[in-house]
Amino acid sequence: MNTHPDGNWLITSTPQDNRRQFSLRPRPFPAPDLFSEPPDDWPRPAPVPAVPAAASALRALETLDPTAQANTPTLPNLPGASPYPRARPPAWDLVLIIDTGASMAAWYDSIKAFVESAYKLAHFAHIPVISLHSQGFDPTRPVFDATEVGRAGIGDETRKKIILVITDAVGPAWEGEPLKSRLADWAAVHPLAVLHVAPHPHWSRSALATRPLNLRSPELGGPNTTFEVQTPDDAALDTLVPAEPVPANSVVIPVLELSKRWIEQWCRLLNSSKWVSQQAIVVTPDGDAAEVPDGVEPADAARVPQPRVPAPRQEACAEPTAEQRVVEFLGKALGDTCELTVLLAAAPLNRHIMQLIAYHLMPRTGPEHLAEILSSGLLQVVNTNDPRRTPYHRIVFDFLPGVRMQLLSRQRDGRRDCYEVAQLIDRYLSPAVPEVEGLAVRIRQLTPPDSVDVTYENLHFLEVERDIFHARIPHARADTVHRLGETIDRFKRGETRDQPPTGR
Repeated sequence: MNTHPDGNWLITSTPQDNRRQFSLRPRPFPAPDLFSEPPDDWPRPAPVPAVPAAASALRALETLDPTAQANTPTLPNLPGASPYPRARPPAWDLVLIIDTGASMAAWYDSIKAFVESAYKLAHFAHIPVISLHSQGFDPTRPVFDATEVGRAGIGDETRKKIILVITDAVGPAWEGEPLKSRLADWAAVHPLAVLHVAPHPHWSRSALATRPLNLRSPELGGPNTTFEVQTPDDAALDTLVPAEPVPANSVVIPVLELSKRWIEQWCRLLNSSKWVSQQAIVVTPDGDAAEVPDGVEPADAARVPQPRVPAPRQEACAEPTAEQRVVEFLGKALGDTCELTVLLAAAPLNRHIMQLIAYHLMPRTGPEHLAEILSSGLLQVVNTNDPRRTPYHRIVFDFLPGVRMQLLSRQRDGRRDCYEVAQLIDRYLSPAVPEVEGLAVRIRQLTPPDSVDVTYENLHFLEVERDIFHARIPHARADTVHRLGETIDRFKRGETRDQPPTGR
């Protein structure tokens, strides 16, 4: 600052600007911790390789936001132009709704990679994550948490949002119309799509009956209710009958594979006025949602009273036996899936243990094989806590009665298979569950434990050990195995005192 010869002050520097500045650099904070992690010395399964690239396809939506053009530096040699104009916050939010059903446990690592990649996209102002409880581990918990939905601002027309639902659509909540109607209500305000974790040929195993449609969005980034819909000319070639028309006032929700090519096609629908071919579900306004009782949220009507691992839809029939279940599944499943299922029969089950065994003993398998097992109808839920937050040593799943014995009897080399699984259980879980220490030695020497103290923490581990000895040594040391079984049965009948675990 200098003094003018006339005595007036001449300002020669720019005053300090205290107004808030926005930056389009990647957000400095990491993605939220969505799922529990095993100890550091456990192997980490790799996500599906195509998932991070799938999230990067969302960069195409940057054209919807005029902020990107406004924040582009202008040429410094233009008269009166500022080379670095003030940056403004992005105009769009990305809302990720993640299905937490039991069958989704196999995809947690891939979903985590997708969320982390999405958080690196700078053209979204906020990326809230909402849980979709399609499984119903806790019957008192609604499908959507009202606090999470309110915090994300879904339904607020004053803020532009894009909603992606990541699911396998196998959970019981997907069987009814209330959940789909809830999504249709949101799709009337924001553009919404479903990201299916399974490949398109496997969608028939889920509750989403998609159909091919040609869609066009006359409004860039407009909600699904603005889509113009056409039935493709070749949609009826397989059935040789005219394709069913889309009912009036219905909402079309695109369903995509969790891959870059599918997401790019959907982005083209939002950021252009061209016709785009999409797989989609059609939610009609006169669905089953109208039958929801008064005072009950539509999504809450999809609660599941009993926690069970969902299985693909099947025709109604008499309750099959354990042998029938196993024979039917092994007859339809992939070869690697069958082999992995038989190995898992020798282990207590949660997501971490299943991935541990697959990593060491079946390295050629991936999340699609675990997902096939989780949706096989052979499993039940034994821990009603949220499976995402369950510690690595807490058991979540168990085979239905009789199924484990059927699978153990189908091991090609039962003693070796059980021993290899027991080595992993002993090595990785004995620090947290002392009762499994020495399990591999006991199985190799066929020496069941003479006496044990059963607790809620070790109950499922001891049940697995009992079943292994029942299958492997039906005659030798049968008295010891019988005593072990009686001890477990007395505990389950409540004849011994112990309190169920309260922590997760």
